[in-house]
Amino acid sequence: MFSLCSKLEKENVNSLVESTRDLCVSKGIVMRKIDSQSQTKTYMCVPCSLLPSPIPKDGFQLLTFLQPHINKLIHDVSQDDEFMSSAFKNVIKVDDFTKRLYDIYKASKAFDKQRLDFGILRSDYMFECVVDKSGKEFFNPKQIEINTIASGGIKLGSGLSSVHSDVLQYAKIKELTAHLPKNESLSKITQGFLTAWKDYGNPNAIILILCKDNTPNIFDQRAVEYAIYNLDEHITVRRKTCWELIASIALSPDGKLFVDDEEVAIVYFRVLYTANDYTDEKFWDVRLKVEMSRAILCPSIGYQLAGCKKMQEVLAKPDVLERFIDDVDVVRKIRSTFAGFYELEMNSDGDNAVQMALTNPDLYVLKPQREGGGNNIYGEHIVTLLSEIGNDERRCAYILMEKICPKPLDNIFVTASGHQKVQAISELGTFGVILARGNDVIENYFADHLMRSKSHEHNDGGIDNGLSVPDSPFLF
Repeated sequence: MFSLCSKLEKENVNSLVESTRDLCVSKGIVMRKIDSQSQTKTYMCVPCSLLPSPIPKDGFQLLTFLQPHINKLIHDVSQDDEFMSSAFKNVIKVDDFTKRLYDIYKASKAFDKQRLDFGILRSDYMFECVVDKSGKEFFNPKQIEINTIASGGIKLGSGLSSVHSDVLQYAKIKELTAHLPKNESLSKITQGFLTAWKDYGNPNAIILILCKDNTPNIFDQRAVEYAIYNLDEHITVRRKTCWELIASIALSPDGKLFVDDEEVAIVYFRVLYTANDYTDEKFWDVRLKVEMSRAILCPSIGYQLAGCKKMQEVLAKPDVLERFIDDVDVVRKIRSTFAGFYELEMNSDGDNAVQMALTNPDLYVLKPQREGGGNNIYGEHIVTLLSEIGNDERRCAYILMEKICPKPLDNIFVTASGHQKVQAISELGTFGVILARGNDVIENYFADHLMRSKSHEHNDGGIDNGLSVPDSPFLF
């Protein structure tokens, strides 16, 4: 594996940085900031990599092949009440947030609404570097997590691919653009909304985007909204915060969902995926009403639970994938992407896992049942936490995962005002879209990709928290 920085002429870097910044703004790869006092809005390019980052072509092709199988796996898991109950039985004893999600899941399953399930999923991977005895390097994709709710970066992925294609041309290495895979994530995912909206059966029903107020990445969300309009101008899309829904949401006797007297066909969640989102008890009432309705949810609470960290650990156990997937070759390929997982249940296996983590904390990541960046625990912080809770059932709220070790490569990160040379490690997310009603799968496909990179000095990533930047894959 190599860095494309070696292809640049040093005197051209400042010019390329300036061009990249302008390209991002011209292609809508921007973020918004609002001054808390004056409410003045400013707009700037999203920090990004100057150059695409190399990943092996065969690994990329494997992950694109696997994504529809991952989509179906998540759907089938969400439909299996017995399996879900077994997976979360100890977590919900010690994790109130997961328990409240699970309680709503159980309540919603009590009603047979024959509702369409709509998932926009993103499976995230790093390419672990393994060196054999002869010194040859191998790069194996290892799954970090599956995002089943508010999977962001839809516009960023497709837009930055175009930016990098232009940058390589400006750098006079146009021939390298042949190594950039096409990225049509925005159009492919938007098509899923159109299919779901038509399935609902009421041409006057709206699509509701449930969002945060003043979110910096509003344009990544707006891009989806505008692309829906471009597909069918008759579709009405509304953006609402949880506060706005408290007074305006209603359920009809037959389970139809209304907001401000408009019937809702689809609820697209861009909020309510972390405990911090539930800043008022009434937000739980909103979530319950939505889940009890006939509206198509993207995603249902079952999909959200199926993407929890605990489910990663459970699905990695021997013979579990076979419960949901008949094809032994697909099972083998999915399992090859799993890192090592160790349960922290109150048994001898859990005791051993705690001791492993305390002895060699730098080899592991401790994960709570939370989505979004900044939640994972590393290094000496693992020792501190497990020294406190390692002997009681509070540890059941976490899973222990082997730390994935990709190879850092030189790159340049472009910011709104400058640039920074970094040793970067990259993370590839593969999008998937699934629409299914029970055992009837209507649509299920790979919906392209999002790559992000961060400095190797950081453990956690995340574009929203500024630790990661959008990137593009360069296939070799």
